This record gives sequence, C-alpha cells and structure tokens, in this order.
Amino acid sequence: MSRREPGVRQRHLRACPRSEDGRGYAPHKCKGPWEYVLEVGEGRTNRVQEKKGGFTTYEAARTAKAKRLASLVGRPVKAQQMTVAQFLNEWLEAKRRLRPSTRESYEDYVTRLWVPRIGALRLAELETNPLVVVRMFADIAATPGRHGQKPSPATMKRIHAVFRGALGWGVNLRYLAFNPAQAVELEEVRRPSLGEWTAEHAAQFWTFLDGDAETGREPERLRALYKQALATAMRRGELLGQEWDRDVDLDAQITVVTEQRVKTRSGVVVGPPKTKAGSRPIALDDVMSAVLVVHRREQEAERAAAGEAWANTNLLYVNADGTPLNPDYVGRHFQTLCRHAGVPVIRFHDLRHVSITLALLAGVLPKVVSARAGHSSTWFTQDRYVYVDHAVNRDAAEQIAAVFDLGAHRTGRSDSATDPDGPGRPGKEVV
Repeated sequence: MSRREPGVRQRHLRACPRSEDGRGYAPHKCKGPWEYVLEVGEGRTNRVQEKKGGFTTYEAARTAKAKRLASLVGRPVKAQQMTVAQFLNEWLEAKRRLRPSTRESYEDYVTRLWVPRIGALRLAELETNPLVVVRMFADIAATPGRHGQKPSPATMKRIHAVFRGALGWGVNLRYLAFNPAQAVELEEVRRPSLGEWTAEHAAQFWTFLDGDAETGREPERLRALYKQALATAMRRGELLGQEWDRDVDLDAQITVVTEQRVKTRSGVVVGPPKTKAGSRPIALDDVMSAVLVVHRREQEAERAAAGEAWANTNLLYVNADGTPLNPDYVGRHFQTLCRHAGVPVIRFHDLRHVSITLALLAGVLPKVVSARAGHSSTWFTQDRYVYVDHAVNRDAAEQIAAVFDLGAHRTGRSDSATDPDGPGRPGKEVV
C-alpha cells in the first residue's frame, strides 16, 4: 500500500470501533469522509490553516488539495490572513473616484450589511465555501431594513452588484482565484413602465401646475422645475444644479448638464453628473422654452422684491430668497402636488421614467432618447424602459400582416386574397 499524502486524512464516524486502550481506533474498513488540511500562512501567534472535507474518497481529497495549492501559487501572503472586514476596508480606501453619495451607500453596505454577517471570516473562506456568500444574501433579502420593509429585488440587485465588484477587485489583485459572488441567484427585477402614471396622468399634472383662474388657485411657483423634469427626463440633482448664464440658452433653446446638487448625510454636495454620458446638451421645445422664459421673469420679480436679502446663486430653481432648494424638499413637495392634482403619488425620480417611456412610445429613436437621458448605452435605455401597451402591440401585428400581404402579392399569389376558397383573407383586395 502506497504512503498517504500528508494533510489528507479520513474522519472517523461515531460508530467506528475504538482500540482496547481507548486512545485511538481499531483497524477497520472505515466509511467516514475524507478531508484535506493546508497551511496557508502565518498568524501573529500560530499557523493559519485551511480545511475542507466531505470527500468520499482519498483520491478526491488529494486532487482537491492539489487544485487548491495550484490556485494559491503567486498569491500575496496577507490574502490568506486578512478577514473579510479588512479586505472591504482596503477596497473602500482604493475607491478614490466615488461620488460622495455613492461612497455613503458603499460604506452603509459594508458596515450595516456585510461586516456584521461575514466580516470576521477570513477572505479565503469565501473561496473555499461560496455558500457563505449565498446565505448572506438570502439573510439580507429576508431582513427588514430601517423602515421595517424587506429590500426590493432592485435594491438587492444593487447591493449584489457592489459586493460582486468588491470581490472582483480582489480577484484582480490575486487575493481570490474566482469571484464567490457569482454563485448568488437573485429574484428577477421587473422592468419599470410608466410607474403608476399614464400619459393622461402626465397631461393632467402638467395642466394642474398652471393653476385654475375659475377657482382662484394660483399657478405652482416651481412649475417650471416639474415641467422640465417631464420634458427632458433630467435627474433631480441635474435640475437643481442648473445655472442661468452657464447652462441655459433660451434663444438657442438648449440646456447643458454640467453639474448636479446631491443630498448626502453630510449635506448637499455639488459635483459633476452621475456618469460621463451625464454631461450632455438637451434641446428644448417651444413650449418648454416659453415655460422657462416665464419662470425667469417671475424669478427676477422675486429678486427685486427681496432686495439685498436675495442670495445671488444664479441657479434656475431656488427658494423665494434666492437660496438653493433642498433636494429632499423638492421630492416631498412634488408628492404633495400629486395628491392635490388627483394623480397617483410617485417619486420625483419616477418623472424621469415617465418621460423616457413616453418618448419611446411616441416613436422617438432609442438612440436619441438615450442621449437626452444621459444613459451610457442605447441598450440600457431599451432594456430598462421599453413598455409595450396593447395599442402599440396591435399596431405591430397589423404592420407584420401587411408585410405578409405584400410578400404574397410579389410572388404572384395575390389573386387568392379575393378568392373566398383561397388561403387569403376573403374579400380583401391587395393593392
């Protein structure tokens, strides 16, 4: 019998017979599982070992050990010693180009979701047992958050994407041989349509913003803000970052997105748009241009009334004293207006979904819609926002049928279309 390889051993079962002196096991044909043990580094006071069991044969355990050893070749020593918490902190420090709001989200995921669950584990354990990551995401999905609600499928997708990116960074540094987050399966995210708004809701809200002379209801002071969101699909932060002289040319009927104002825990942060594609020109139609002309005239009147108390920020949308609007206030005020207008209450960001979807339904080319919305690719626009209602679906069916009729006409079989006994539609003449 050949000599067994060091570090590969068989685990005895409770039923295995003990030796007479009770110090070990008597010779027998054991049915216990096999495991391997590897020394993967040196800790502060002891050696760091890695164990993996459950193999049915000696050869299976030996082969698994050899593969694991091959995967460790060239790997930094600290990769075998660092915990998941240490790795995630190192990853966060390396993310130097994050926007403040994005960094806050990542830090929240690390401190609230990931470290409490698996932070004490060594990073290498995620690789040897990816089920740890699978179970973590199952637990996150089943645990209510701060407001007592479980994370939505869309939220889980975002959390997973960030975690997968962090481990992917570890793979690039050879801390890991593969990405354990790839083993996670998430609930499918439903594509958004118009939110809860139809085109009629959008038109009803637009009209409501102009007030009602018969009832004496004054026009909404910030109506231009909400109309511009509907007309251009601009994000809230992009709208609140617009400046008159820098970004808006009413004569040329164009606005340019160059900056955004985003709310974070530390306050409102002014910075570049969300993505490179976010810096973009957006053409304004005649109606929206006229809305902004009126808005600027009203803002000049407010400036004159405020006198020296006016804060000269040059922003399109400000408070009555010229100071910048709080993004949270804009969101809350919008939902109040929804209730008063008698339309479904949606988030301010949903105006972007409504605008993009209505543009696609109106027949605007996806490439044009994508450029106006500041998406990084046309594919994203089509995959996330295309909404096909019954009327559009019916039109498509009729267009396809017309192609078949035309094909029949060109192949000389059009006469059958007027023949009740033929394969065409009775009584329909192909022209």
